[in-house]
Amino acid sequence: MKPNKAVSADKYTEDYYLESCGGAEFFDRYGPEIPKPTLAYALKKAELKPGMEVLDIGCGRGEILFQAGKIGAGAVGTDYAEAALRLAKTVSGAPVLLCDAKALPFKDGIFDLIFFIGVIDHLHDWELEICFAEMKRLLKPGGRVLVHTCTNRHYYKTLTYRLRKALAAVAASLGAPLRAPRPPRSSEDEQLHVNEHSYGHLRSFFQNIGWDAEIEALPNHKDLVERLYGPKLPPDFPMKAASLWKRVLNGLLFKTPLKRVLAREYFIAAAPF
Repeated sequence: MKPNKAVSADKYTEDYYLESCGGAEFFDRYGPEIPKPTLAYALKKAELKPGMEVLDIGCGRGEILFQAGKIGAGAVGTDYAEAALRLAKTVSGAPVLLCDAKALPFKDGIFDLIFFIGVIDHLHDWELEICFAEMKRLLKPGGRVLVHTCTNRHYYKTLTYRLRKALAAVAASLGAPLRAPRPPRSSEDEQLHVNEHSYGHLRSFFQNIGWDAEIEALPNHKDLVERLYGPKLPPDFPMKAASLWKRVLNGLLFKTPLKRVLAREYFIAAAPF
């Protein structure tokens, strides 16, 4: 059986990165200085230090490259969309290369850390297997890959959507104002997010390719605003912190196995055995 076809690079235009791609509202206000929560979380986990050699695969607008450069790490970015590389070069000043993540033009064992943020949803499993084989080749001993996936298939696409839709229908029959949820997949999802994940799928994938992976289930980033950005936010900050009761409730729920279903997204720190 032929593998699913890779997503064309032509779909990733400058308009996509500036208007549709996650974090566009942060980039519009702050450029690369205050990155979106996903990137802020990844940078905290990265613990970058001067002199580290860092690769950002699927570098997009270049926020990670910019932040790594500020710290003094040696950072290089790759993307297979020319629009991304034009933005990333302008934003970060870091070296960037046009290439497929399945064929990375670097020598073996030269990177301490690889970012793979917001990319895994856009590649089929057969592509990811090749990508991680390439990353294994590029890592120094003890190196690791930081991975982020922006969709938990169970949360967005199956369990909670059906429940929310049913509750909205019941409420409507009773005359109660409960807004029905939006369809679980937008047209952009259909075109670009070709491989949306669950906890079980991620765990099986990394086991099958022989990597050790710490899979962290994350709540809505509104719960993490103060941890990521501190208590004092700019007046035009595009995200409101979650209320105290929501943070307390999620804090309790995310101490149980339910977090694997309730997670909005996953963050993974992975290393080859």
